[in-house]
Amino acid sequence: MNRLGTLSKRVIGIIGSGQLGKMTAIAAIKLGQKAHIFANAKDDPACSVADSLTVADFSDRKALEFFARSVDLITIESENVPCNAIDIVSQNVDFYPGKKALHISQNRLREKDFIRNLGIRTASYKSIRNYNELLESSKAFGYPTRLKTTEMGYDGKGQYVIENDSEAKQFASFNWNTQYILEAGVDLLKEISIVIARDRNGKVTFFPIAENHHVDGILDTSTVPARIDSKLTQEVQQTAEKIADALDVIGILAIEFFVTESNELLVNELAPRPHNSCHWSLDACNVSQFEQLVRVICRLPVQEVILRFPCMTKNIIGSDIYDSYRYLSNKKASLTLYGKKEVRDKRKMGHVNIDLSY
Repeated sequence: MNRLGTLSKRVIGIIGSGQLGKMTAIAAIKLGQKAHIFANAKDDPACSVADSLTVADFSDRKALEFFARSVDLITIESENVPCNAIDIVSQNVDFYPGKKALHISQNRLREKDFIRNLGIRTASYKSIRNYNELLESSKAFGYPTRLKTTEMGYDGKGQYVIENDSEAKQFASFNWNTQYILEAGVDLLKEISIVIARDRNGKVTFFPIAENHHVDGILDTSTVPARIDSKLTQEVQQTAEKIADALDVIGILAIEFFVTESNELLVNELAPRPHNSCHWSLDACNVSQFEQLVRVICRLPVQEVILRFPCMTKNIIGSDIYDSYRYLSNKKASLTLYGKKEVRDKRKMGHVNIDLSY
């Protein structure tokens, strides 16, 4: 330790090599830390900024053990990391945000049960194992309903909106080998989200609440501050802190909410890692979600978050990347491209943050 107190160089192990891992690594390097990426492929976005790299599959025990011995602590960019891989690396080094948060958040049914057991509201839901259960629960809920895989689905993948009996009948020959959850429709006014940071002493800091707009199940825009009143803002923050405490999160936690027409707050999903709906923090705040994560897990001073100006994040999806350079001539815009080599339909290729104070 020197005159800067707790400031010392650590090697942060980041499991996952997509854009969230990349931006976490950049934040680590900004604060004088090092980043060692555990990647699936050497040309993934995060690999271009890593100090060190391990390229292997999550099932490769020797690679995981080598990775864990090479770092001072480990975090993730996705909740879809197998828990048995975390068991392996945790034998050698501390893992953040913690296995409980990971385990709960990577299964939608387990997540909903956990939230409900805290006395927090969600949309109505039911575990679905076959076609007959789908028909019975859909009629009980009333249409529309949404059928989702309990694990691995994101950006609209593994999700099906069912509007009526006729559409439900199309699932008669469906492959029911995967576990599903059926969620009732919501009288939706808007979707919002919050990112909360929590340190090892239980101290929390909040990022401003974002208002989100989705297209085809993929986040299109996130705007801060959300257009909600102070009472709902307080309820969102209190709910977020209650969930973060119950999960014993050390790091950051993103929580998506539904706000109904009657102003009821329902928790939708949890993500114990950086989140797409908080990318505006890179430009509009005194500290980004990525830097706040690094500060927490490296035991550096955590910032109280200040929103410097209202901002909107617009995601750049698929072939939209070919028109993205137009933002470079916009003085209100800050463009970030992720460096993904393959352009695919519905794939997040980058984002642009737009200053709304003009």
